[in-house]
Amino acid sequence: MARTAAPVPPPSLADGVRAPEWDDGLDCWVVADQRLAQQVLNHPGFASGTFERSFQLYMTDEARAEYRELTEFLRLWFVQADAPEHTALRRPVQRMLSASYVRSLAPRIEEITDECLTGLAAASPQDVMPHVADGISGRVMAHVVGLDVPPPVLHRWSRTLSLFIGAMYRRDYARAAHEVMVEMGEALTGAKALEGFPTDTPEDRARTTATWAMCLFGGLETTASLLGSTLLTALGDRELWARIRADEPGAVTDLVESVLVTRPPLRHLGRVVAYDQEIAGERLREGDLVLVSLTGQGPLDDADPADAPAPAVPAAAVCPVTGATAAAEPAGPERNLVFGHGPHYCVGAPLARLEAALLLRRLAARFPHARLTDEAAVWGPNLSYVGLDHLYVDLGGEN
Repeated sequence: MARTAAPVPPPSLADGVRAPEWDDGLDCWVVADQRLAQQVLNHPGFASGTFERSFQLYMTDEARAEYRELTEFLRLWFVQADAPEHTALRRPVQRMLSASYVRSLAPRIEEITDECLTGLAAASPQDVMPHVADGISGRVMAHVVGLDVPPPVLHRWSRTLSLFIGAMYRRDYARAAHEVMVEMGEALTGAKALEGFPTDTPEDRARTTATWAMCLFGGLETTASLLGSTLLTALGDRELWARIRADEPGAVTDLVESVLVTRPPLRHLGRVVAYDQEIAGERLREGDLVLVSLTGQGPLDDADPADAPAPAVPAAAVCPVTGATAAAEPAGPERNLVFGHGPHYCVGAPLARLEAALLLRRLAARFPHARLTDEAAVWGPNLSYVGLDHLYVDLGGEN
């Protein structure tokens, strides 16, 4: 965890802003108010090195020694660094994933999407998640990085790392994550995305490999979740689906943005208190973990779905974690924090948005009579990630 040279004034709380709260069960501070969350995500008093602190808190000395190679690999992810190191490491990746480059990918993403939809049409049952959401996100990231690795393998890597990051005290998760780290390193050797990145020394090679492993990880699970939730929302509202089929101006982009608000794939980001400070009478100590909500909810704020009033849309279209249904009104990018905020804003955000928009357009063009089946959605929620394990549809025949 990098400390600032000198403390700066802590984030300020405007009237009505919810102060940070200590959660005994999670043993960390929770920032649920989005106005305060924006400040925390962009404030030098909160560092990004949550992995390092989590290794200390949740792994035994023996586990840290045994899996030192794994912990070093994760420490090298540039999202775990702060300025100026983060700025320097992020810049070449950001240049590579520029807006013009992402736009240039559209024809290839359309091809991948059509191929995945063809596979979905031939499947029984027609499950969006493995055939389309995992397929598109995996094949797009393989194309961007330059890997010849199928989506099921890529998603196995990502999910294995997710399990370890979420439960570092589990030795079995650490063992599996270490094996995945080795597989990823071998697969990334010679990948086209690594060209032009430093590889002269062992340290350079380790950093470059970790950087692109992180990019792979970031472009898989959350994107697959966004794709699944986008289709669930679209097909769960027949009026909305009619607008998309008719290609009404703004219908697709507005829907993608509304899904990012109502069903964000990632619910929280972690930070570490960089030095002792006080916010709204709460004393935050150096080294305390902070869970920053990207949704405006704390981790325990969500009501039991069984207790919620009957929704106006099919029950399968209601997220059991957030209780969210489709958002009818447009929601601009500034209305959500799902891609982060400030210097750590996700470099892959334009790519994820493009994949979701192209999927909606290609599905509507090819399968305008698609619908959700009964009990279509099978959710696989946890504390931070919100996504579908399965989404069953009936494509209704090709146009």
